[in-house]
Amino acid sequence: MQQLKHLFTSLLGISIFSLLLLPTSHLNSAPEIGSTTLLPGENVSMKVTVNYLGKPLADVMVSLMKDGKTVTQGTSDKNGEAELTLNDYNQKPLTLRVMSKGYKTQLLVGLIVKDGSSYEFSMVKGSGTITTDVKTGIKKINKKADQKVEKFENQEEKAIKKTEKNQEKAEAYREDVKEEKKEAEQVMSEAEKIEQEKEKIAKKNEKLDKERKDPEALKKEREQAAKEREKKLQQLEKERAQEEAEKAAKKAEKQAEKDAKKAEKKAKKEAKARKKAAKEKAKKEKEAKKAAKEKKKAEKKAAKAAKKKRKAAEKAKKKAEKAKKREKKYQKKLKKWNKKQAKVEKKRKKLNKKQKKLDKKIEKGRIDADKARKKQEKITDKHEDLDDDLEKINKKVRKLKKKYDKD
Repeated sequence: MQQLKHLFTSLLGISIFSLLLLPTSHLNSAPEIGSTTLLPGENVSMKVTVNYLGKPLADVMVSLMKDGKTVTQGTSDKNGEAELTLNDYNQKPLTLRVMSKGYKTQLLVGLIVKDGSSYEFSMVKGSGTITTDVKTGIKKINKKADQKVEKFENQEEKAIKKTEKNQEKAEAYREDVKEEKKEAEQVMSEAEKIEQEKEKIAKKNEKLDKERKDPEALKKEREQAAKEREKKLQQLEKERAQEEAEKAAKKAEKQAEKDAKKAEKKAKKEAKARKKAAKEKAKKEKEAKKAAKEKKKAEKKAAKAAKKKRKAAEKAKKKAEKAKKREKKYQKKLKKWNKKQAKVEKKRKKLNKKQKKLDKKIEKGRIDADKARKKQEKITDKHEDLDDDLEKINKKVRKLKKKYDKD
């Protein structure tokens, strides 16, 4: 088991290493010549997660409102998650409302929605409203920044043609990477199936080991633990609900304030970026040629790394198959001794029945004393024989486990 875990860990490391060999900036397409800076009024989305005492809460209505009117709304799923999307959003403050029957309504007032942001709410049973105000200083940061931008009509045609040629070569390398990656994933999938099959067998054996323990003692331990657990849960549930709701509200408030500050910073940065757009255009044209060349080089390197990764995966598969055969051999031998142990137990039950029958006769005085002693001696001898057999079986099983590293 430890050998397989080490093997899959190594494979994962190889996968991550091959990805690290490929710089993100090189894998992206070459810079787009003449691109424009993002203007106010954009499409944004956010996620809201709702829970009660740490458990996801479904069918909770989540809405974004402006001046008392609903702008967009959604309902939480079985995971307690709801996603809201705004089109042409101008970064103006909104109110986030979370409400469900049987729980207090929660309001987050003054929210500036940041694309990709996530908020978590912990609900409280009862009626009424919990309101949290978000402090924000964003008002009218997006001032008029329109300036005349000089148009650069003399673009480097030679650089563009060479860039396109390098992009075609890079695309060919990328296809090689996909093929190598696909083969490596297939090999890894087979190795994972072998590991899953081995884990099922291990769990089955673990269950057999547990069954050898005293079931009555285990039952009493579980019952006692369950009583103590329920008592503590009943005591903490009410307190935790209120505590978690307050924590979630504070966290949402901090997140909203943080997003608002980021929105302010982003608005300022975009206004400044619009002024610099003309200057950056000429620089991008020059960098396009260099980026395409580096991209081709990176794709070639990635193809080589993917090939290396596939070979490593094949090697891992062979090791996994060898481990599977070893495990199968171990299970076959273990099954043999388990059957022998079952036979001993079966004989033991028969002896116990004979012992009860003899005890009953002795108790009622229906048997001669000497005859009873002889029968008792035979039963005792057979028990001792069975004890010897069981000890031999246990020694064999311990030896088998040691041989196959199962201790």
